[in-house]
Amino acid sequence: MAEQHAPDPEQEFGVNVLENFFVTWVEPELARRRLPADRSFVWAAVVELLPGGGSKTTLNSEAKIAAKAAPSAGIAPGTPLTEQNIESLESFQPAGVGADSGWIVYVVFAGAPYLAFDFRYNKSRVGELLDLADDYITTARASHATAVRPAIDNLYSAAELTVQAQMLGESQKTTFHRVRAEWLKNAADMANVPPTHNDVLDRLHGQRAAARYADGPLHMTVTDVAEALEAVTQMIDFARQRTGVPRQD
Repeated sequence: MAEQHAPDPEQEFGVNVLENFFVTWVEPELARRRLPADRSFVWAAVVELLPGGGSKTTLNSEAKIAAKAAPSAGIAPGTPLTEQNIESLESFQPAGVGADSGWIVYVVFAGAPYLAFDFRYNKSRVGELLDLADDYITTARASHATAVRPAIDNLYSAAELTVQAQMLGESQKTTFHRVRAEWLKNAADMANVPPTHNDVLDRLHGQRAAARYADGPLHMTVTDVAEALEAVTQMIDFARQRTGVPRQD
């Protein structure tokens, strides 16, 4: 009796993702164009996922793709890349999609299918929010030793902005503190963010009235605020990594 091998989970996952890609985006586009539902016809595709909803699919020569590849031999700048003059495909992404759009890229190279994607939306607005968070924390760092209440207020604003930015990266919007707090707690419960992020936001929120309006006593010392400074700095760095928006030099 032939030995049976357990299926490779990674290979099975890849097959399922590729199947879902064709069923969800490529085959409907082929049908819209009244083309045969022949997957072998498609050797390249770009799906732009619009931040307001909906998508736009381009196929084959219409699909504009920027790739990083290892050449098989020296080639002159501007020479089109083909399977004949590159040895391997290292990375690729769409060219010309909106800065706030998510995207999926499909390409066939050396007979094998490759898929890349980025489902993070609204990067331009996310960048503005995280830059503002940096400003708030810079202000808090400069003042926390002598002006604890304003420092706490600035830290709370910075921490909330990291949550707002991550929500916006998923095309979720809100103007309510409670909704942001619930989102972060759920993310922490599912281990999608470090649990300390939720703890810090919750503590700063609890001190917000005392810090901003002098409504009640403070329960955070200068040492506590210094620790919160480092924690919120980590929250900003984490949000930048997660949303794909690094600091601009």
